[in-house]
Amino acid sequence: MKADKEWVLAPLVLTLACALLVLPFWLQGGTQGHDLFHHLLSGHYFGRQLWQGELYPRWLMAMNGGFGSPTFFFYPPLPYYVSALFAGPEAPARHAIYPLLGSATLALLLSGAFAYLWLRRASGPGRALAASLLYLVLPYHVTLDLYARFALAEFWAFAWAPLILLGQDLAHRGQRQGLPLLILGLALLAFSHLPSLLLVMGLVSVRALWFAWLARSLAPCWLALGAQGLGLCMAGALLLPALADQDAISMELMRSGMFDFRRNFLDRLPQGLEDWRFRGHLGWFTLLTLALLLVAWGSARGRSQAEISCWGAIGLGACLMMLPPSQPLWTLLPPLQLVQFPWRLNLILLLATVALVAQVPPSPGPWRWLWWGLLALTLASSLVYMRHAPLTQAPDLRQVDALFAGKRSAREYRPQQTPRGAFSPSQLAWQGAFQAPITTEQPGVSWTLVRWQPRQLALVVTAPQPAKLILHQYDYPGWQASLDDALPLTVSANDHGLLQLWVPAGQHSLTLTLAARWPERAGNTLSLLGWLAWLWLIWRPTRQRAPGQDAPDRARQT
Repeated sequence: MKADKEWVLAPLVLTLACALLVLPFWLQGGTQGHDLFHHLLSGHYFGRQLWQGELYPRWLMAMNGGFGSPTFFFYPPLPYYVSALFAGPEAPARHAIYPLLGSATLALLLSGAFAYLWLRRASGPGRALAASLLYLVLPYHVTLDLYARFALAEFWAFAWAPLILLGQDLAHRGQRQGLPLLILGLALLAFSHLPSLLLVMGLVSVRALWFAWLARSLAPCWLALGAQGLGLCMAGALLLPALADQDAISMELMRSGMFDFRRNFLDRLPQGLEDWRFRGHLGWFTLLTLALLLVAWGSARGRSQAEISCWGAIGLGACLMMLPPSQPLWTLLPPLQLVQFPWRLNLILLLATVALVAQVPPSPGPWRWLWWGLLALTLASSLVYMRHAPLTQAPDLRQVDALFAGKRSAREYRPQQTPRGAFSPSQLAWQGAFQAPITTEQPGVSWTLVRWQPRQLALVVTAPQPAKLILHQYDYPGWQASLDDALPLTVSANDHGLLQLWVPAGQHSLTLTLAARWPERAGNTLSLLGWLAWLWLIWRPTRQRAPGQDAPDRARQT
């Protein structure tokens, strides 16, 4: 492929491939994936508050039947900033799926583009393009993560992972743009999907150790450690509140039940042609991807290239970590348990597979036919699953309407004091009892709403006697109340977890504000400092040489 045509043909092919992959998704208006309803509500109300002028909507006021939700004190916002751009200021709730489809489409296109840029460093344009297309079509990427799970946040991780690896490769070779790309990719991944961030940080660390071994120097390890530290600092606006305020929500639900890592190892395959259960096909697709990696690795025919062996070992290790025998290691490493699902290591397996395919030259004979046969079986299995599995079918609009009627958030993101049964389908207690924004048990009390906006409530209250008001927003750390802009009032939670406070007799102005506490303020400051440091890295004076920059060249010569 000629250089002048490469940067026209490659983007065109990747764009057409992405369009074909998401076309059924758009035509049927999404799927019934696992996380669809969470993303519908979160994306819609995040976008609405963003277009109303709130730069970082952490408290979603309309969620949970209008009681509010602290979802984005904990959940990464980047995919929803993108969907908000597609939604515009007046997006109807019934069509909330389409901005999310736009966000997913952009993520897929970026994943192909960054994969090509990364793989192009180690192979020719044709082979890098073929490996990038493989990255797009391998089952865990689109078939499972998008169609079956609608895991929008994790889907964005596939875009940033190749960018991170590209930055690490360039940084190790001493190229100026490498370190800023590595740091930027880590920060963007943190703002997209935290479990994938843990996995990719582990991958970056393993590759740094490999670079250090080749260079006989610890410089690559220090570079990776510093990049990860600055990337986390840039994401401090999310990470610090998410870590410091976990006691304010039901975070224990994120580590138990269906989220318990011990229940999510790959231990089954489909039981028959009519078995469309997710876990069975997840195991089958993982097995096929591993087979593609092993055949590509085996077709190296005794080549001693260190990078090929490294990627083969990484892919094989990722697969082994998805199996039940790896449980003692998961138990030994508590931070690893935050990944929740061991099968999320499919991200690492995919990266290793395409890296091998890009670097191993074609082999004549049975290896080639075996690999192409496995790829045909993999693609055919993906197409059949996408066509027939219940999770990949079009969403039921009646369920979407019912979802927006209650606006129920995920249980783990409700404030800790919220009764567990308050939002069960059989006990929608709030629907009949708490429709008004304010209630009181004392007679003769009246009020006029002045402001009812996210994190800011204001009203004028007239009470013939001291009165207890119940405001229909959930209590959460940071709510503060003042009377007549001077006298602070005590705010607490009632039996339903709603804000309650006493006001004295007379006519008063009452203001309640969900103020930024120290984790939010400190996190914002850390992010600002981190981004300023990142800008300095871009504009800093050029250094002549970086430690270990010749290691990849030596690796290719071994």
